[in-house]
Amino acid sequence: MTSYQDLGRTYPIARDRDDFAAAVASSVVLSVDLFAQTTAPDYWNWSESAHRAVVESLLSAEDTPLSRATVQLLAHPENGAYHHHLQNCVKDALAAEPNSLPDRLAEAVWAAERVSRLRVHVGSGWQAAGKGAALDELKGIRHTRQPTEGPFEAAIVIPFRGRDPQSARIRNLLAVLSALNLQTCARHRYRTVVVEADSEPLWRSVVAPACDTYIFAPAAGRFSKAWATNVGVVQGAAEAEAICVLDADILVDDDFVERALERFDVPGTQAHWPFQDMLFLDEKSSEAAIHARSLEHGSSVNHEPMRGVYMRRPPGGCIWLRNGLFRRIGGMDERFEGWGGEDQDFEWRVDRYGALDRHADPIVHLNHPRSPYRADDGTPFFQEISFCSWPCDSDIGNLHKYSDRS
Repeated sequence: MTSYQDLGRTYPIARDRDDFAAAVASSVVLSVDLFAQTTAPDYWNWSESAHRAVVESLLSAEDTPLSRATVQLLAHPENGAYHHHLQNCVKDALAAEPNSLPDRLAEAVWAAERVSRLRVHVGSGWQAAGKGAALDELKGIRHTRQPTEGPFEAAIVIPFRGRDPQSARIRNLLAVLSALNLQTCARHRYRTVVVEADSEPLWRSVVAPACDTYIFAPAAGRFSKAWATNVGVVQGAAEAEAICVLDADILVDDDFVERALERFDVPGTQAHWPFQDMLFLDEKSSEAAIHARSLEHGSSVNHEPMRGVYMRRPPGGCIWLRNGLFRRIGGMDERFEGWGGEDQDFEWRVDRYGALDRHADPIVHLNHPRSPYRADDGTPFFQEISFCSWPCDSDIGNLHKYSDRS
C-alpha cells in the first residue's frame, strides 16, 4: 500500500480526503440509484463503466469496513447515514499508514472523476431537510403586479407546460415566480414573462397573477421549449435590453437579477451562464427548498443540507443574453420539439456570435417527473435536427404557428 502523500501525488483527487471520500460514495450511489442516473441519462451512460469500476474495487477486499459499508449503501442508496458512514470509512483508510485502500481504488476514482459530469451530494439535513411546500400554499401567495407600460431593462422568459393537475411542474413554476418577485433588484427594472404552450390554457388563472405577462401559445403536440421561448421574447419582451431564458424548475436566489444586470455593464459582455455546476434536488429536498425560499422568504437555498446530484457544466436551465444577440442569431431553433437538444444548439450559436461567459452563482433544479426524450423507435428527439443549422433570418415567435397548421 502507498502512503497518503504518494497517493495524492499520483491522483489529484486524493489530495483532499473529504473530496476523495465524497467521490467514492457518489460512485456507489450512482451505480444503483435511478434518481441519480436519470438526472442526465446521457451523462450517466458515458461514465457508467467508470463508476462501476469504483464499486468493484471497493468490493474486491471482502469483509473489511469499506466493503461492508459499500454493501450497506448499495442496498439503501437513499440513506444519508450510510452515505456518510462510507465516507468516514474511506477517510479512515486514507489516514492509515500505509493507507488501507483496496488495490486500484484511487486509480478508479480518478478515472471516474475525469469523465463524470455527475456527483451525488448528501448534506447534513438528509433525514428530512425541513418542511415541505404544498401547491395550495403557493397558489395563495399574492404578488405585486408591475405596470404593463414603461421602460424596463430585462425580461425573464419562462416556457412552460404542465398537464397533470397535481404535477410538480406547476408547483415548481409558482415557486420560481415567487423567487423572482423576491429580488433585491428594483422591481420596475425587469419583467417576468410566462408562455404556456399547450392545447388549452390550463394554468392561466393561477400563473397570470404571479407574473407580469402571461401568454397562452396554442400547441397540442410535443412541447417545444424553443418556440415557446421565441414567442415570449417576440410577444412579451421586445423592449428589454437583456433577456433571460429560464426553465420553470430553476430556483434562484434574491440577487439573481441584480448580478445579471451588473454583468452587462462590463464592455463586450454579450451573454452568460450564471452557474457552473447545478444541484438537481431530489423530491424531499425540492419541497424543503421551496418552503424555505417561497414561504419563509429566505434569500437563497442553502445547498449544504440538501440531497441531490450536481451536474457539472450543464447546458440549459438558465441563460442571459442581450436582446440584440438573441435576434441576430434568429432566437432558438424552433425545429426542436420534445425534450433535449434545443439548449445545446442555442448556446453553441450564442457563443459563436456573442461569446458566452460562465459564472459560479448558487442555483438549484427542482425535482419533477422526467419527460420522454426519445421517439417510439428509440431515437432521441434531438437527433432529428442538425445542430447549428438554424438560419439567422428565421421568422420566429409566431404565436399561431401550430394552430395555423390545423
